[in-house]
Amino acid sequence: MSRARLIGSLKYRNLRYAQNHPLRIPRVSLLLEFLRALSLIEEEELVESRPATPEEILLFHSRDYLEALREADRSGRVPPGARERFNIGSYENPVSPATFRGSLLATGSSVQAVELFLEGFAPFNPAGGMHHAFRDRANGFCFINDPVIALEVLRSRGFKRILYIDLDAHHCDGVQSAYYETDEVFTFSLHQSPDFSFPFRSGFLHERGRGKGEGYTLNVPLPPGVTDDEFLFLLEGTLPRIAEFFDPEVYVVQLGTDALLEDPLSRLYLSNRGLLEAFRLVREILGEGIYLGGGGYNPVALVRAWTLIWCEISGREPPRRITPQAEGVLRSVGWENPREEVDEEPLYRTLQDSWRGSGVRDEIRKLAVELKALCYS
Repeated sequence: MSRARLIGSLKYRNLRYAQNHPLRIPRVSLLLEFLRALSLIEEEELVESRPATPEEILLFHSRDYLEALREADRSGRVPPGARERFNIGSYENPVSPATFRGSLLATGSSVQAVELFLEGFAPFNPAGGMHHAFRDRANGFCFINDPVIALEVLRSRGFKRILYIDLDAHHCDGVQSAYYETDEVFTFSLHQSPDFSFPFRSGFLHERGRGKGEGYTLNVPLPPGVTDDEFLFLLEGTLPRIAEFFDPEVYVVQLGTDALLEDPLSRLYLSNRGLLEAFRLVREILGEGIYLGGGGYNPVALVRAWTLIWCEISGREPPRRITPQAEGVLRSVGWENPREEVDEEPLYRTLQDSWRGSGVRDEIRKLAVELKALCYS
């Protein structure tokens, strides 16, 4: 019997972001349809998502912020003063069904992932990984920080050494902020350099934590154009040292797909094969963990990548070719990539990309030397 569990729901179809928002695209529902079309999931492996409770949300977020989200959902409008105080209703964080109900469902699913892990399962919540939200402020398309709430549930169960790994193209500023002054959660993130990418103000190499948390944050700010070779080179050079130093009892990994070449909101050049190899390396070093989704703004590339992740978790051999039925699922989205230089057609025919990379640039090797020094400081 498979121990893999995918937490998801077709309810996300009706919990979409506002028109013209980058996250308006289908993600979890599309993944479920695609997996079924390829016969890659059994019903016993699928766990229906449930919304988070107020008590779970209040493990991190303030009560005033929770009430503002609830009122925005009830009225369909920005509550008076909420834009200025909570950043609700801005262009990046508009009021929509995703604001509260969608966020509750994604967060409840991350709590479910923790619960399933503690029961001995290998859980994947693709709706999770909304890592930008702060305690009382929406940020970067994120309203409720489900990774932090998952981490708080683990802490409430007595875990004292929790490793959080973030492979998203954008820095996990909300998670880092929550644990910057504690030694109980180590925050490790590989992401586009904030010199040119959101969130712009955090995710730099020099950010190592404060007070008791000093030395328990490690950021790997990546230059544009990082390939599979370079991403794996940096991950292989850092994660084993973190594991040796911190000796985590449990870990959570965020698996955003926006580092893929085809994504319109990043300038990294990973393939889904490179992301899969990074995931394999994490599991090889640390064993089984708690797996969350994250960013990803090309629905076709995202679904292909998360299908490979799911096959790895569930012990399946991924098919080489995409069947006509599964291709129809992907084409039903009607996706048009704003990056006109990207050829989308191969994404509809095969599941796994070719490896991207031809060596490691000098600037990446220099970054690796700096990281090595920080790992032993």
